[in-house]
Amino acid sequence: MHKLILTLAFLICFSSFSQSLKTEQKAIISVLSGNESLSNGKTITNRSSSENRQLTREYLTNLIEGLGLEAQIQNYKMPNLNPLVDLLFNPFDGANVYSVLSSTIKSDEYIILGAHFDTERNCPGAIDNATGMAIIYNALKKLKAIKTRNRNIIIVFFDQEEEDLIGSQVFANYCQKENLNIHSVHTFDTMGWDRDNDKAVELELPSEALKNLYTKHANILKIPLYVTNVNSTDHHSFRVLGFNAIGLTDEYAHGDYAPFKDTEKDTYDTVNFDFVSSCTNLVFETIKDLVTQ
Repeated sequence: MHKLILTLAFLICFSSFSQSLKTEQKAIISVLSGNESLSNGKTITNRSSSENRQLTREYLTNLIEGLGLEAQIQNYKMPNLNPLVDLLFNPFDGANVYSVLSSTIKSDEYIILGAHFDTERNCPGAIDNATGMAIIYNALKKLKAIKTRNRNIIIVFFDQEEEDLIGSQVFANYCQKENLNIHSVHTFDTMGWDRDNDKAVELELPSEALKNLYTKHANILKIPLYVTNVNSTDHHSFRVLGFNAIGLTDEYAHGDYAPFKDTEKDTYDTVNFDFVSSCTNLVFETIKDLVTQ
């Protein structure tokens, strides 16, 4: 009887936590995709224009600082390989937003969690990639509550992924230049579509150790996990420099992927929030394992 009561109490607490997580993620994705306005009355209708990308940075900065962490802006200018385009538009002029959650036990090792915040022109970008940002934020919030962490965590929101992965290239180069001891890089993209509700996730180009670790927690959470060779998003920028980097996404290679990606139909009401919270739990449990080893 005592065991039954404890089990029921756990299920009630877990259900309450899951509902709270979804509520918070809905609020974040709603604002980032223009479904709701910012507190100043402005609306992020897309995250492609300079003005809207700046509004996004300010919103992300407020989220980070709300956790009691310092938000940092990494401004950059990167020349375009097409001189005419560079002269007229200078598209590679942007800024990443990042923050460091320090380990509680002194360490020079870092785990990077990254997601791009920009979109294609006129695209609300609810699934691509407000979902990735919400997953990182909520995973970080839970990781911050862990009393003993043996590794530092960097979260970074990349600018201009849609323009040749520029933001992640800049950040990867920074990590190399500073000779940071990077344990692993985990990037998240388009994790809000799940037509068949099987909660499946694709793991892109993982090392054997990371594949085994994600598989361990996916099995516990009853999440189907597939390994693919996809390298077309931000983890690629780190891999080419020799970092241990992987990507997580929906079933991009297995056919159950966001159909409205890069279009004006990528809206808040297309997001599967059960899937987003399921992905968040997988990320949290895996990274928790890495920082408490």
